[in-house]
Amino acid sequence: MTAIIQIVLPMFILVLVGFYAGKSGNFSNTMSQGISRFLGIYALPGLLFVAMAKAKIPDPIEWGFVASFFIAAFIVFAIGSGWMWMRRRREEIAIVGFATSFSSIGLLGAPILMDAYGAGVALPVMLLIVFQSPLLFTTATIIAEALRSSGGRPIPTALAAVKATLLSPMILSIVLGLAVNLLHVPMPEVVLKAASLIASTVLPCACFTLGTALSYSPLTGKLIPATVMALMKVALHPALTWVLAAKVFHLPPDWMAPAVTAAALPIGINVYAVAERYQAGRELVSMSLLISSMLSPLSISIAFIVATG
Repeated sequence: MTAIIQIVLPMFILVLVGFYAGKSGNFSNTMSQGISRFLGIYALPGLLFVAMAKAKIPDPIEWGFVASFFIAAFIVFAIGSGWMWMRRRREEIAIVGFATSFSSIGLLGAPILMDAYGAGVALPVMLLIVFQSPLLFTTATIIAEALRSSGGRPIPTALAAVKATLLSPMILSIVLGLAVNLLHVPMPEVVLKAASLIASTVLPCACFTLGTALSYSPLTGKLIPATVMALMKVALHPALTWVLAAKVFHLPPDWMAPAVTAAALPIGINVYAVAERYQAGRELVSMSLLISSMLSPLSISIAFIVATG
C-alpha cells in the first residue's frame, strides 16, 4: 500500500498543480495544448519505443488479459449507453457509454503501470494501447453516427478513425520498438539514450497537462450523473476486470495486476474531444473527467492491493 501511494499521490499533486496553473491564468489553454502535442507526438512514443525495444516478450502471450479488460469495458459501455437510452437522452447514448469505459492509458496509464510494475509490463501496456481506441472509439463512432439525423456515415467514419489510430505516433513507435526487439536490431546507445531522455518527461508533463486541461473544461454538468459515470469507470470497470481475470481466465498475477490497475484509471481526456465533436454530453463528460481523476488515486491503490494480493 505504501509503495503505490508513493507512486500515485505525487502524480496527482502534479495534476492539482496543473489545475491551479490553469485556473490562476498562469498557464493558458494554448500552452497546455502545446505540451499535449509534445507528449502525443514525441515524448510518449519515445517512452513506448524504449519500453518495447527492451521488453522481454513472454511466450505465450496471455490473450485472456486483453479479453478480461475489454469484455469488462464493453459491459460497462453497454450499461452506460443503456442508462442514457432509458433516460431517453438519445444524443448522449454513445458518449456516456464511451466515457464510462475508456481509460486514460496513454496519458497516465503507461507511466503509472511501468512505475508500479516495472519494465516487464511494457507488453501488456502495448496491447491495451493498440486495442483500446480501435475497439471503443470505433464502437462509439458507429453508434453516434447511426443515431445522427439522416446523412450520417458510420462505417466510413469508423474506418477513418481506425486508420488514424493505426498510423498514430504511439502505435508506430510500438511497432518499431517491437521490430527492433524481435529482430535483434542493434541500436546505437546514443539513440536509446536520447529516447530515454525524452521518455523521462512523460510522467510530469502528462500529470501537469491533465490538470490544466481539466481546469479549462466546463464543469457545469450535473453532479449526481457525473459521479455515477466516474464510479462506473474507476470502480465497476476494474471490479468486472478482476472477476474475469481471476475467475474466468485464471490469469497469473503478473498479467492480472496491470489489467485491473489499468481498468481503475480515470476517464481518458480525449473522450471530451469526442463529446465536442458530436456536441453531446459535454457537461457530463467534463465533470465526470474531474471526478474520476479525483477518485483515481484511491481506485488505483485498491486495484494494486487486490491484484497483487
